[in-house]
Amino acid sequence: MPINDLYKNLAEHPDRRMRFFAIDGRMVTKTFPEVHDDVVRLMDELRDRGVGAGDLVGIAGPNSYEWVVADLALLGLACVSVALPLERRTDAATMDELAGRYGLSALLLTQAPPGDPDLPQGVAWLGLRPLAFEPRPAPARPDLPDDVFSIAFSSGTSGSKKGLMMSAKGVENTIRTSGEAWRVDGDDNLLIVMPFSNFQQRYLIYLAVRYGLDATVVAPERMFQKMRDFEPTIVLGPPSFFEVAHNRVDSAGVRERWPVLLATVLDAVLPDRVGRPLRARLGRRWTGMYGSRVRLMFTGSAPVPPRTVRLFQLLGAPLHEVYGSTEVGWIAFNLPGRSKVGSAGRPVDGIGVEVADDGEVVVRTDSPQCLGYVFEGTETQDTVFLPGGRVATGDLGRFDEAGFLRLVGRKKNVIITRSGVKINPEELELAVEKACRVTRAMVASPSGDGLLTCVVWLDDWRSPERTAEVEAYIEESNRQREAARRISDVVFRPESELTVESGLLTRNFKVDRSAVARTIFGEKTGAGR
Repeated sequence: MPINDLYKNLAEHPDRRMRFFAIDGRMVTKTFPEVHDDVVRLMDELRDRGVGAGDLVGIAGPNSYEWVVADLALLGLACVSVALPLERRTDAATMDELAGRYGLSALLLTQAPPGDPDLPQGVAWLGLRPLAFEPRPAPARPDLPDDVFSIAFSSGTSGSKKGLMMSAKGVENTIRTSGEAWRVDGDDNLLIVMPFSNFQQRYLIYLAVRYGLDATVVAPERMFQKMRDFEPTIVLGPPSFFEVAHNRVDSAGVRERWPVLLATVLDAVLPDRVGRPLRARLGRRWTGMYGSRVRLMFTGSAPVPPRTVRLFQLLGAPLHEVYGSTEVGWIAFNLPGRSKVGSAGRPVDGIGVEVADDGEVVVRTDSPQCLGYVFEGTETQDTVFLPGGRVATGDLGRFDEAGFLRLVGRKKNVIITRSGVKINPEELELAVEKACRVTRAMVASPSGDGLLTCVVWLDDWRSPERTAEVEAYIEESNRQREAARRISDVVFRPESELTVESGLLTRNFKVDRSAVARTIFGEKTGAGR
């Protein structure tokens, strides 16, 4: 089904529904036919305002029912949606500046603007219907390839933004790949938590519409409060979604942990077909927060502590690591019956994956999700989109003997000492996170001289016992490493500061190394030099 016709599929699934649970507790539930009718009505209103095929139209604001209706309506009109990562209320001058910067014919807001402002020309709040705005006069806009249907923005750990030209053909392929690999059917309910400005979350809505699946959209702050009620079957999220349960197990007393000990015994003596249901019952106290119907859990937008995946699988929960990028789509999957903890999985069908001489993962595909960069990030385009349909991911990896891809870090994060030794900090970080009870670790060279400092975030960061555990591990591991790879200093920080709001995490919940360097070290580190 062409992505521009996706909204038409809504009318074919009268029993399916979308639910939206906002941070303020407001609940919106709509059947697919109701969504279809609202999409068609908005399409008519936009046409009446002069918005049509090829126009760039922005959508800004937090997740909501209105966001989904606007996105599907713009698809139906063959407009190019521009998903702005703007979730806080913004003044009229900023909205006007954004519309001009990106050549928008209109900007649709999913949240009421502050106060009672006079909105700039071409800006409309979706809460006031019918829409009443005048499109902006023929703005200057980039020349986009015909297959581009949306522009999404992403930022890596460096914090630099990229405007990605999303391909209809590529996204249709991603939808098809997911539906087939995950064996979705009408009983499934997709959970969506991250912002729609993150393209993966929008694609999950497309997947639900294409295959007739229920979709539940929950504000992150409300996720664990309502998960049991919503009973999702497929959950995708960053490692932090699942570390919550792991941390609860770690903090449980000895008497409370007996189900984990018994599950460990069962895992050793019973085959998975027999033992997994028993282990799932034992682990329900901790994994039950995700609901009782979950059949697939996927994580991988940031480094995943192997101990978390092992614990979930020990407790009979279907947590698997996956690997993808907005530029490519899905690259590798771990799936039930074909999974290896600590790996990103095996390459998905139709994707060629190779490891370059310098260790970088390079992907070859006939249907990439992204056709290049526009607005921001264009200076890096030639280093990412290579000849012959190849895409350089920026990730470092290697294949094991069974064909599973293991990611070991980011190419740009490599620290080069003055003597020319290349150090991958993420391998050192993973070793600390694997061996010690820490929330996150980050290795850097603050002075740029190659001397390594490890920043460690802990829930109880002032506990002498907890900090001594980390220091003892680092001291012992240093004895087994060559001098250039030894950690010379450890900095302990509170777990509570590691949030998106503080700026220390990106929107994808990865540690923002540049922000950590500025906040903790007061300068740029030697990473990536």
